Amino acid sequence: MKVDYINPVLIASSKIIKALLQEDITLGRLSLTDNHNLVNSLAIIIWMSGDFEGRFLFALKRDVALHIASVMMGEEVTDLNDMSKSAIAEMSSMILGRTGIIFSERGIDVRISYPTMVEGDSIYISPINQRKHSIINIPLIMSNGHVIDMKIESSDLIRDN
Repeated sequence: MKVDYINPVLIASSKIIKALLQEDITLGRLSLTDNHNLVNSLAIIIWMSGDFEGRFLFALKRDVALHIASVMMGEEVTDLNDMSKSAIAEMSSMILGRTGIIFSERGIDVRISYPTMVEGDSIYISPINQRKHSIINIPLIMSNGHVIDMKIESSDLIRDN
């Protein structure tokens, strides 16, 4: 696993979540998976291209999304409407924007796509590379126990043997 690509994402996630949600995050156990199978969730998908190529997926249960939207909007959010979903997508964009800045400071040139959001009771998103287990799941755990599962999917993360 190439930590040169993972550490900037973790640094950016910690800084942005702290600034937006006033939350310190802890990292859950990193794991490899071969699919994106989500239940009762939202997923924000953002592509990165350039010196690092991959797809980032931020997966949140609906109650976690409501909590994040409430904090970001400064009022109790009880429905995941367009405005609350936009706030969550913006947080994801800010995390990857900050990641891109850190990459740039380290001489890694990247471009970031706009976010795409999917929502549903049962979501399956096909992996980029069906032959390799190239999805790293990193649970970002907030102090209240809420979790944002950040999934990084890239062949750049797996060592060639």
